[in-house]
Amino acid sequence: MYKSKLFQTVFLSSLFILITAACQQSTAKSWLVSSQVEYKEALGKLSAGDEIVLSNGTWNNFEILFKGEGTEKSPITLKAQTNGKVFLTGQSNLRLAGKYLVVSGLIFKDGYTPSSAVIEYRQNKKNLAYHSRVTEVVIEDYSNPDKAEGDYWVSMYGKHNRFDHSYLAGKRNKGVTMAIRLNSEESQENYHQIDHNYFGPRPILGSNGGETLRIGTSHYSLSNSFTKVENNYFDRCNGEVEIISVKSGQNQLINNTFFESRGTLTLRHGNGNIIKDNVFFGNGVDHTGGIRVINKDQIIRNNYMEGLTGYRFGSGFTVMNGVPNSSINRYHQVENALIENNSMINVDHIQLAAGSDAERSAAPLNSKIQNNLVFNESAKQPFTLFDDVSGIAFNKNLTNSKPLDEIAQGFQVKKLTLERAENGLL
Repeated sequence: MYKSKLFQTVFLSSLFILITAACQQSTAKSWLVSSQVEYKEALGKLSAGDEIVLSNGTWNNFEILFKGEGTEKSPITLKAQTNGKVFLTGQSNLRLAGKYLVVSGLIFKDGYTPSSAVIEYRQNKKNLAYHSRVTEVVIEDYSNPDKAEGDYWVSMYGKHNRFDHSYLAGKRNKGVTMAIRLNSEESQENYHQIDHNYFGPRPILGSNGGETLRIGTSHYSLSNSFTKVENNYFDRCNGEVEIISVKSGQNQLINNTFFESRGTLTLRHGNGNIIKDNVFFGNGVDHTGGIRVINKDQIIRNNYMEGLTGYRFGSGFTVMNGVPNSSINRYHQVENALIENNSMINVDHIQLAAGSDAERSAAPLNSKIQNNLVFNESAKQPFTLFDDVSGIAFNKNLTNSKPLDEIAQGFQVKKLTLERAENGLL
């Protein structure tokens, strides 16, 4: 009898949950809006599971505030009536604030943002976005005509947000294309996800502030972000020497592709980041770079770098010197770096203890470079040592060129033949 009553209780509880969920789905509302006035009216009526649909056409000078409280199973959605047919032009932008919001299918072009960002995951400093997603959007050539006027195209705040399957290309004015902001406790340890995006050509800016992606800033760089950047394509992102500038800790950058981009993935500030399974194709283009290592506890594993010509801080691979007792905005010493299982093929310059001078006098410590392949068709060795590298242990690396005497004990020299595999890698 006891088991029978228990079964009835569990069954009725489950049935109640299913009925409640079905009722929520059946009561969800959809508003197809054709004007900014209609949009604002619909916004004030939103509940979990509802959606606003922007009708096809051009929406000029539309500053969108998308605000609501959805749930994990019933998010609130703002979407295009037809992907590719809703255009935000002139002085338009988008702000998200609340929980479990989804935006999809919008195109920003023929104008520029009237604020600090085209897409911003907050309404203001107090009202941020959480567990929210922007997907399948386009921002193309949406740049302030005054090159010196700075803005972001995407600015992420809050926690547990996602930006994915989108197209960003042609930023010409000052300011990071996409920035992860950590300037308050509410935006730190955020676990954001940036995946499956196309970051298209960005021309040379000619000054600092032309990064394609920045995670944090130096002021908050000892805080952790836990941001994951994976499966993105960076195509000729030439804004400045840092294509990606990591300025926080505990991030993962995995399986991204960099094509003919001038600059490097730079671990500029912050500790404990993982850089793995990324591919860099330079194709011999001037100033194409790979990875630059600074700070503590960085893991650089199983990355593929080919045809990179960059030099100095934009080299194919760089391990920097640091500043003793560095201030937070300078160069912290490389310590406990693990650099393993990477392929560096036809990379012109691999620079160790780079930047060594009277200020940057702290050479790398307690680090390992092991099980890497270093191959140049010309058999020219690519290494330059700018300071003492005894703090780096070299072990079981393979090369086809005679290494420098200071690091020779960590390399096996062999005559090698490489073939192009089906995945396009040698």
